[in-house]
Amino acid sequence: MPQVASTTVSLRPMTKTDLDVVRQWRNAPETREKMFTTHEIKPDEHAAWFERVQRDDTKRFYVVSIEGTGIGMVSFTDINQENGRAEWGFYKAPNAPAGVGVVMLHAALNHAFDTLGLKQVDSRVLAINPKVLHLHNKLGFTQLGEAIAYDADENAIPYVDFALTIDAWHSREPNIKEQRQSSSQQSKTL
Repeated sequence: MPQVASTTVSLRPMTKTDLDVVRQWRNAPETREKMFTTHEIKPDEHAAWFERVQRDDTKRFYVVSIEGTGIGMVSFTDINQENGRAEWGFYKAPNAPAGVGVVMLHAALNHAFDTLGLKQVDSRVLAINPKVLHLHNKLGFTQLGEAIAYDADENAIPYVDFALTIDAWHSREPNIKEQRQSSSQQSKTL
């Protein structure tokens, strides 16, 4: 696996050939337990979902790679070009190295603001997911409040709403980039 601080990070639109690996990532127990929908996704369900989202202009799904190795998936949904907003979601490959989250999400946020032309990225993070809550704070998201969703069995799912504006990102992004470069230089000297 390549170094996580590598500058060779890419996002490419998810394709049919990615379905098996992305479903494996999504079905990993450590990923499923931190999602709003926790059941194991079957191949036919995943294929039907992919067919639906391919026809929906308000959704974009990407495979993120470092030096050609897939490390995770990032999505932008509820894309509203009129107000420049979308909600994002993401998960990493279960075997991805520690620290890959910040690298993956740095690239994804640059893509959201610079390529998709968004003005704000919204997020909902389960309250039981301290690592991702911390990651949102590190990336400069503002916590908007807490809420509760309900699953199909009417079980309460507490979550935290976040938002990141383009201005907040452009002021925070140089620090994230510098931390990544510093981490890369340190790993080269070890």
